Formats: sequence, structure tokens, C-alpha cells
Amino acid sequence: MPKPAVAATEVPAAVDHGSVPVAEPRAAAPAPRVAASSQAASSQAASSQAASSQAASSQANASAAPRAKAAKPAAAAPAPGVAPAAPAAGKATPGFSFAKLYAETCDSFLDALQTSPNRLLLWIMGAYGALWFSSTVSFPAMPFDSYEMFLFGKEMQWGYWKHPPLEPWLTEIAYQLTFHWISSHFVLAIGSILVTFYFVYLIGTETVGKTGATLAVALTILIYYFGPPVTMYNHNVGQLPIFAATVYIYRKAVLGEKLSNWVLLGVAAAILMYAKYSGALLLAVLVLHLLLMPQGRRQLLSRGPYVAALVGLVVLLPNLIWLVHSNFLPFTFAFDRPPVEGLVPRVWAGLKFLFAQLGYHAGLIVVVLLAMIPKLPLQGQPVAIELGRPSLFDKSLVLMAAFLPLLMIGAMTSWAGVDQRPEIGGSLVALSGLAMVMLLPQRSVLRAPRLVTTIWLLVLIGLPIGHVVFINAKANGSGQVPTQMWPARELSGAMQAIWNSKSLRRLDIVTGDFKQAGFVALYASPRPSVFIDADFRKSPWVTPERLKQSGTLVIWATSDFPRTDEIPEPYRAALEGLTPTLGTMVLPLGHGKSQTYGWAVMLPEGTPTLAPPPGAPKQP
Repeated sequence: MPKPAVAATEVPAAVDHGSVPVAEPRAAAPAPRVAASSQAASSQAASSQAASSQAASSQANASAAPRAKAAKPAAAAPAPGVAPAAPAAGKATPGFSFAKLYAETCDSFLDALQTSPNRLLLWIMGAYGALWFSSTVSFPAMPFDSYEMFLFGKEMQWGYWKHPPLEPWLTEIAYQLTFHWISSHFVLAIGSILVTFYFVYLIGTETVGKTGATLAVALTILIYYFGPPVTMYNHNVGQLPIFAATVYIYRKAVLGEKLSNWVLLGVAAAILMYAKYSGALLLAVLVLHLLLMPQGRRQLLSRGPYVAALVGLVVLLPNLIWLVHSNFLPFTFAFDRPPVEGLVPRVWAGLKFLFAQLGYHAGLIVVVLLAMIPKLPLQGQPVAIELGRPSLFDKSLVLMAAFLPLLMIGAMTSWAGVDQRPEIGGSLVALSGLAMVMLLPQRSVLRAPRLVTTIWLLVLIGLPIGHVVFINAKANGSGQVPTQMWPARELSGAMQAIWNSKSLRRLDIVTGDFKQAGFVALYASPRPSVFIDADFRKSPWVTPERLKQSGTLVIWATSDFPRTDEIPEPYRAALEGLTPTLGTMVLPLGHGKSQTYGWAVMLPEGTPTLAPPPGAPKQP
């Protein structure tokens, strides 16, 4: 990557009920493979196989007799200890067969699902984690949301203008514990998904059995939110394991008799809210489930639910106080979307959000439907999978937790009249795969087992690789360079050099938007604070007093604000009283692309500036 050129223009200023349909009469009709076949069926199959072998042997002996008479003496069987002659040309010989390897691979996965689901689960989680982690660390930079987490995490607030604080906290803690290893952020992202799988498996084991639980995890991988979005640790990814854990603890608390489970539920509920405020939708669903189920209503006569509510309130209290002091700023952001006027457009806005969620679940839905398609080549024998039968309590719990929060967001979108972001549903889909398993019949027959296994393996292995190829192709194309391929380190180095050439002060504050200022701040040493959009509400850690004492480096892309000879208008009021020195720089992006930036070194009045370094272009 060539170093950025700093230009000098400074200026002062599957499934199916029922059995497998029988094909046309044949010599032997294969029966579905079941996890545990009966002894009688095994005996019958063995007898049939023996009879077929005997008949085939008799026919072979009969046909071989004439040929033996006409054979030459040299064709006689070799004596003991003598190697047999090579087969004649044109004769088929046993050897490598891709079709056979493909069939055996698919069958081994299906066999493992039924006979050793625990081992298969470990393999799935290991392959998934290794492939996606390798994918994320292969890029020179990080996705957009990652910079946001580092930017917020440095300040360690009780809340931020967009979201609650848990994910920024964990990002900063991991960064410090790993001695400033930036890729610790990706460990958090992939680790969150693996913990989600673990809790899905725990719930599934106790409701639909180990085979059903492993199948639920396998189906979950097919959801879009468990694809490319897992390459960045944000509030959606961070809430997924807490979502699943809260449901698991709730089930333990209601069905058990331990007060400690209710205490854990209160803590989990509070952490859920610290992760993302949409967790309140799940808590509302759990309260509704508690009231609807007789097991839950019985618990209302005990102290458990009230202890959970009290513990959750105490743990969440600091964030609630922050919300009051900030005038509930994150909720303003949540509904800061283009308004939708009229009844029909409002209803359509809600439906559009729900249709988007269906689209994000398309992989899961399509694979289940394809499993029922019969008479495809190389599909092998139909496979019957026996699933545990969930109780009414468990089935209603999982289905309500999987579907109701998304339906509630769709309804609120229509009610509020906003064009909501469909991606906000990504934090609420932890139990979608398990819900699909619970909708399957107890004895599910896969009529195209090898087809669906192939598609699933392509998603598991091919999607991480395809994501890397896509991002690199996008960077090499004519469109915008993805954030993962942005030369953020080079930009940060150039901006630090500019600041150090103008001031003896340490770079303490960078002013700009999330993206550009986030690039500079993350790779600077020591890391400065970011004055987001020069807005004191968004950046309460920057005060007018601190700004006047430390000064700031302002950076903006000309694609956002074209002029580089003046401070962008939205920034001027907050930066009033600081002496600016402005300039322009061009950052090479590779492949013939570049980005022009405007910058300003703004120091407190009376602060002397350094002379330009030797060889630097003169100011006009």
C-alpha cells in the first residue's frame, strides 16, 4: 500500500409426516434409515440379503460354466502364492469415485446426527468458529461497527447515544486484557455466536433431545444473521447469547424450585437490557408466558418472580439513571428514521420489516422444504430422524420467544410510522433454528438427505470463504471500497504526523464522524477521544472546557463536505474559539482509487504553532 500523500494547501482560518411413498415394484425396496431399528427388521433384512446373494451366486456359476469350458489353459486360476494376472483392458476396476466419496461424506454426517450428536456439535462449532475467525482477520481493517465499539469503549460510560454500554465495555476490556490486540474484538464476535449455539443446545437437549438440539444448531447456521454479520462485534451479535441464556434460565426458574434460579434470571434480564434495549421485548414475552402457563401462574404465589424483578431493577439502576439524565437519547436514535405517512404506507412499513426477516431466514426455510423433495439423483435412502416430543410449556416458550419479538417490532414500526431498519431484528433470532425443529413432526423423514447435507456444508464452509472473495472483489471493482479494506492505519499515521507538525501537545481529541474519526482514533497511540459530529450530546466525555484546553484535530471526507478551505458548517458552533489551520490530503486506496480529506488542526487561542517541517509546501 503506498503511503498517503499529504497535500499542502494550508490556509489560515425437512420434513414430512407419514411414511416414505413406495416406488414401482423392484427387487428390493430400501426402507428409511432410523436411529434405532428393531431386531425383527434387522433379521428380515439379513435374510433378504442372504437370499439375494445366493441367487446372484447361482446365476453367476451358471453363466460362468460355458465360459470355463471354452477357456484356454493359460486362463486357469493361478496357483497359490502366484499373483493374479492384471485385468483385461476395458474391465472396470475398483478405485476412487467422487460420487462414492460424496455419498459417504453426506451419510456420515447424517449418521453422526443420530448416533453421536454431541461429537457432531463440537465439530460444527469448531469448524464454524475457525472459518469465520479466519475470515475476519484476513482483512487489513475492520467493519464499520467495530470502530464504533472501540470509540465508545474507551470512554466507559453507563450509556451511549445509540445503545446501552455492554458491548463497548467488553470490547475495551478485551482490548486491555490482550495487551492492545485489536483482533480480540473478533474473538468476542465469534465467541458470542458459539455461546449462543451452546445455550440453544442446552435448551434443545431438555426439550427435543440431543439429536434435535444438534439439528437446531445446524439449522441456525443457515440464518443470514449468523453469516457475514458475525464478523463484527456489535449490539446485535452481543445480545444473541444473552437472549438464549435468559430463556434457558427462565425455564429453569419456572420448572425448578430454587430461589437462586430466580436471582440468576434477574441478573440475566438486566444484562440483556445492558446489551440492547430490544431485550425488553423478550422480557415482555416471558412475562406473558408466565401468565399463560399453569406452571408460571403457580410461581406467582411464590417469591421467586418478585425477587427476580427486584434484582434486575437494582442491577439495571445505573443505566436507568443515565437514561433519565440523557433524556432517553438512545430511543430517539431508534426512531430517527424517515417518517411514513398514511395508513397503508404505515402498514406496509411493518410488513416490509417482517418480510425482510423471512428473507434473512430463507436458507433455513429452503433447506427444510428441499428435504422433502423425492426422486433426485444421488440422494441415497430416505433418512428418518426421531425427535423428542416437547411439552406444551417448552414448545410455547420457544415459539413465543422466537417469533413474538419480531412481530412486535413490525407492529411498532407500523404504529410509529417509521421506515425501520430490518437489521435490528438480528439480536432476536437466537432460537429460530430450535423453533423450526419444534415445528417438525416427531418422526421426520428426509427424502433428499444428501442434497440438504450438501447445501448445509456449502453454507458452513463456502460462505466464510465467499465473504472474503466478495469483499476483495468489491474493493477491486469500480464501487466504494469496503470499510474492511480501507487503509485506516495509513490514514491515522498521516493525521498524527500532521498534528505533530503543528503542535507540541498530545493529540487528545479527534473531531469528525464515526467512520473517519474512528479510523484515526483507533490506530493512534495513545488513543484520543472522538468528538462525534462535534455534538456534545453524542460525546458527553468532551466538554467545552476540555476542548479549549486540548484543542482538536478535525477530519472530514470531501464526499461528505466538499470544501477543504473551511470548517464544515455543522462543526463550527462547537469549535468556536479555537484557532484553525486547514489543509487537504489525498489518501490512496489502491486500484486507482483515492479519497480526498479536509483537515484542520485547531488549537486554543494563544497556543504557538510549530514551523512547517523542511521541504513542506508553503502556505498560500
